[in-house]
Amino acid sequence: MLDDPAPADGAAPSATPVPAAEPASEPAPSAGRPPRPAPRELLAAAGSPRMLGLLALIVVAALVCIRLGAWQIDRAFERADAARDAAEAALSDAPPRPLTDALEPGAHVMGSLVGHPLAVTGTFDPAGQQLVPGRVVDGETGYLVVTPLRVEATGAWLAVVRGWSAGTDDVPPAPGGTVTVTGAVTAGEAFENAALPPGQVDSISPAYFAGTWGLPIYNAYLVPNEASTAGLGGLVAVPAPSLDGGGGVDIRNLAYAIEWYVFGAFALLVWYRLVRDEALARREDAEVDAAGAPRADAR
Repeated sequence: MLDDPAPADGAAPSATPVPAAEPASEPAPSAGRPPRPAPRELLAAAGSPRMLGLLALIVVAALVCIRLGAWQIDRAFERADAARDAAEAALSDAPPRPLTDALEPGAHVMGSLVGHPLAVTGTFDPAGQQLVPGRVVDGETGYLVVTPLRVEATGAWLAVVRGWSAGTDDVPPAPGGTVTVTGAVTAGEAFENAALPPGQVDSISPAYFAGTWGLPIYNAYLVPNEASTAGLGGLVAVPAPSLDGGGGVDIRNLAYAIEWYVFGAFALLVWYRLVRDEALARREDAEVDAAGAPRADAR
């Protein structure tokens, strides 16, 4: 057998080619939720100048939202009572306006009209009188006496709460002839169909009274003041209707406050999501750089 030819002087013996190593496959992403960055990655991303600048803007926006929410809460608890007290003080010595100048038959009763003293002239119709049971005055439960008044200027019916009675047997009759009644109006109540004796209804509903008394009719009822109540048969006076929006929490302002707090929390959540995305992007860039870096040859 012939020997292999000797290599030329100074030439190294030929080496068997080594197959190139296959690049390491990237780990498959876990199924389900996307990977979450580690706390150190979040801190590194959050400390970047861009994220710190965004954080400053978002914190200012969140503080503004918190301040506006607190302002709406103050309005929810104070605005209604303050407006009511001011209006009651202004109306305490106000002369009564004619009902016909303030309200038309069938018209909606605006909240700004509730509590204003009004005067109306007309004639009572005792045949249409109704008792409303289950009403509490001065801590006692009894009946409201509601008598229809034919308004002289318009010919429309108006429900007048002549007063309160503890029972049904001692209700004094309504005065005859033309009378002038001074009091405050409020919107009529919704009709409730309840099983009651004849001559009794469960609510002061102009819609129901229209079917009994006829049309036209005012979409309201009048509560006389103490002086007028004394001249309408001597029943117990009923408290005047409350002014619109008084005595409690204003739900609309409270809802606005909740909205402002939600906006502030959402702004902070947006910043966290931006930091999270930045941390994940940095991790991906680092993995790409590591995969593409040149490797030292083995000796």
